[in-house]
Amino acid sequence: KQWYQRRVAITAGETDAENSQQFVVRNYRVQECMSNREDWYSKSKNYWKEVPSTVDGMLGGYGSLTHSDLCSSAMFLAKLYTGLNTERALDCGAGIGRVTKGLLLNIFDKVEMIDTCQEHLDSAREYLGEDMFARVPAQHCCGLEDFHPEPNTYDLVWVQWVIIYLSDYDFIELLARFKKSLKKDGYIVVKDNVTKNGCELDDNDSSVTRSDYQLKQIFKRAGLEIVVDSFQKNFPRELFKVKYYAMR
Repeated sequence: KQWYQRRVAITAGETDAENSQQFVVRNYRVQECMSNREDWYSKSKNYWKEVPSTVDGMLGGYGSLTHSDLCSSAMFLAKLYTGLNTERALDCGAGIGRVTKGLLLNIFDKVEMIDTCQEHLDSAREYLGEDMFARVPAQHCCGLEDFHPEPNTYDLVWVQWVIIYLSDYDFIELLARFKKSLKKDGYIVVKDNVTKNGCELDDNDSSVTRSDYQLKQIFKRAGLEIVVDSFQKNFPRELFKVKYYAMR
């Protein structure tokens, strides 16, 4: 599965203006997949178990983009510096620690990591090096749908290229929990692919890429307010657009 490739958009039967209690994505096939919770999450977990514990593996064969990605993320975080405390951050979908090493530990004193794959987390010590790894106080091996952080814990929750694996309901509930986990003046940052319209489903690993409108509806339902948002620049045109959202 290639997270970056464009897929055929699923638009039939989809009307973004409609609302329901459990779903933001208004497509029956996607809703049906999300409703089978065990199958939905097992596919993505099994997929990532087969991915090499390398930067290239974390980026689906596009390891050459990591420098551009990290530099752009640093520039985005610079917009939040005023009043941002830098004691502790959480890296969601951390994998081997690509973002932990290349971005977050350059800014924050400590960074916790969470990922669904224990093999990737186990590779973090070597990838980060002993000095950096000593500043990782906790590694959480579980899916985000099952993660319940303590209140008033993080100055920043960084969520990159992982929300596609969450159902609408679990995504909303997770963001609400993350909001409670923020310290005063903290932020949640979501960085992920966005479609132009509707959603795009990959049934092989249970992932769904949402539109900007759909993501904003999810953020609203979770009780979050967008403070800053912007697009990633300098990525190849054949890839999905990537957008940042800083919220609290």
